[in-house]
Amino acid sequence: MLSARCRAGETFALLLVDLDEFADLSERYGRRVGDLLLYEISSRLREKLNERDVVTRSGRNQFAILVKGVDRVEFVQPLAQTLIERLQSPITVAGTRFRLSASIGISVSPRQSGEWRLLLNDADDAVHDAKTQGRGHVSITPHDADDGTPP
Repeated sequence: MLSARCRAGETFALLLVDLDEFADLSERYGRRVGDLLLYEISSRLREKLNERDVVTRSGRNQFAILVKGVDRVEFVQPLAQTLIERLQSPITVAGTRFRLSASIGISVSPRQSGEWRLLLNDADDAVHDAKTQGRGHVSITPHDADDGTPP
């Protein structure tokens, strides 16, 4: 899907939502609780998006979100902050109350001549940057913010 949208030259933001320390929680409380937490997390992410946007699990503790029609990172940063706040609200699963946090990396397409791998790499670099800042941070691809040219 990412490849097709890049080839078509669509404008969208790619947000990688990395759940901070989720692997430890899943290991500690078991797969069933981990799966229930993931279901609740995906519901919370979906409720803040438009119908045309896509959210999918992209790894053990990561979700990818494609927000259509976004051509500048400034338009999606408030959404990313809202998602972080929503995920920080307590979740009760199997009688246990959890407080989660997430780090989000953002990249905007079209970038890199429509090359989806570079777009994904940019978002991945941004999420790693967000994680180095601590829990609950948002980071954008550096050249999306610093190069002075419109995306």
